[in-house]
Amino acid sequence: MEYKKIIVGITSTIFCLTLSGCNQQGKFIDTQKSTYKSRPAVSTQLTEQELFGWDPTAEITEEDIQDAIAQAEEEISIPRGASLILVQSGEKNPDADMQKELEKYYKVATFSGIPPSKRSHANKEPSAIANSYALTLRYLGAKGRQSTVIVYWPTLQMGKFDKEANAVVWQDYQPGSNNDQISSLRYLTRYAVIDVKTGNWEMYSPTSIETAIPTPPVNTTKVKDLENVIKKSKQQTYQVNAQEIYSRFTSGKSKH
Repeated sequence: MEYKKIIVGITSTIFCLTLSGCNQQGKFIDTQKSTYKSRPAVSTQLTEQELFGWDPTAEITEEDIQDAIAQAEEEISIPRGASLILVQSGEKNPDADMQKELEKYYKVATFSGIPPSKRSHANKEPSAIANSYALTLRYLGAKGRQSTVIVYWPTLQMGKFDKEANAVVWQDYQPGSNNDQISSLRYLTRYAVIDVKTGNWEMYSPTSIETAIPTPPVNTTKVKDLENVIKKSKQQTYQVNAQEIYSRFTSGKSKH
């Protein structure tokens, strides 16, 4: 009997130690979870400073300004059928709709709109050379016999009617954010057109096209209608934008 008691006592002790060890392990894991912080999302959008290599600390003289004015007198011209590079900010490839619309007037090649500084470089030393992205794109254009680089920034916005203000209030589109309250959509676009040979460039923002969302019957969802309106709004925006690029630059006379 004494022998059995000893065995039972040892077994109970081992079992308790095992449970104790599990509890400690559990506490350790919980601590790890409580102290973990996710990394903030890094925007892949191409900024104007990255595109043109602006250095806000660089000294600029009056002579520099006058030289820039003289150089800019040579207006940007894109003949019909010319080859160009199309870049969408923050995307590896531009929207197919935009490429399709421009191909009505030009030969279009595409390039990534994610600058090297925002790409993943695993196990690689950062380069000490930091060219502006425009310089890189111009070099690629020169090698590929493209005369122009077009970079664009599209932003989808949703409009909600404010009864107190009696007006539509616009903000950047957020999927699933009270979509039933959205009354209309629009794409805001900005374009940078860069001449490969001279380096001259022009930035402008076309007038946006607002697309109303149809009111669905009672007890139906707006999700499908919203998807259709987004697609339609994008197509209309790119169609009009491509037409404006053609009329604005094909004659070589920019309209201000």
